[in-house]
Amino acid sequence: MNAARAFVAGVTGALAMSLVMIWLRAIGVPIHLELRLAAMFGTHAWLVGLIAFLVFGGITGLVYALVFEYILNEAGVGAGLLVGACNAIFAGFIWSLVPGPGRFWEGFGVPGIASLFLLHLLFGAIVGALYRTRHHLAWE
Repeated sequence: MNAARAFVAGVTGALAMSLVMIWLRAIGVPIHLELRLAAMFGTHAWLVGLIAFLVFGGITGLVYALVFEYILNEAGVGAGLLVGACNAIFAGFIWSLVPGPGRFWEGFGVPGIASLFLLHLLFGAIVGALYRTRHHLAWE
């Protein structure tokens, strides 16, 4: 596994997610993940939350790389979309365990649910596109 490449791919995917969340807030979907992360560190500074979000994205990129390497045996946009969709479903249920918008961001209505999937699919596509597996199947 190329850990450095996976981490950078995850940071890049998280940065793209953050840019899309800025756009979503501009059109009325109040997704403030950076501020929620900043609050976990005892501050209201958006930049602190952004940095935490990017680090978390890098760590998640490492998890995606493990899936690409040892489960799917391939990376790419398609593989990334698949892992991103699975992650969106997982995250949707995790959100039901913490205070906030609720399961699958249903507190934001249909735009919230669509945003959850859009953001995770975007992250998966970017990480899948930027990461390259080291494993090769014997018959290739």
